[in-house]
Amino acid sequence: MIPVVYVAPPGYGQQISQVVGLIPYFNDSRRQLSHFSWWWLCGIVLVVLVFYLSLVPVSSDVVRFKYSDKVGHFFSYFILMSWFVQLYQGSRHLLLLAVFIAMGVLIELLQGQTTYRLFEYADIAANSLGALFAWGLARTAYASLLLRLEQRFLKWAA
Repeated sequence: MIPVVYVAPPGYGQQISQVVGLIPYFNDSRRQLSHFSWWWLCGIVLVVLVFYLSLVPVSSDVVRFKYSDKVGHFFSYFILMSWFVQLYQGSRHLLLLAVFIAMGVLIELLQGQTTYRLFEYADIAANSLGALFAWGLARTAYASLLLRLEQRFLKWAA
């Protein structure tokens, strides 16, 4: 398999574009975003952040309400799925949904291996519902929000 290399804006992002090009299955379904490589990198940072925040000990002085952690799980996966829906065409959205549901299950399994976090089926359900809700919105104009943002506000940066 030969990696596909995309050209980034002059002087920026060459290495990021090369890394993104190594994911051939998704290359044919990319949205035509001027700053795709940077948006993709931001998405990867979000994924790493979810992994990190899911696996570190939880502070006890955080203000909580009943089911606040489930709300956090829902919105974390809603944001992740929403972000990547912006980057890829509809042909890959179902695969992205499966990836994020699997990621939620994996994180819960990893949490169950720690002494300071718990495995909870309700967390898996909240994660999955968040991703599923964003997947449902992907069939609306919501899926092209980032593209419209680029076209309207980032014309000068292209």
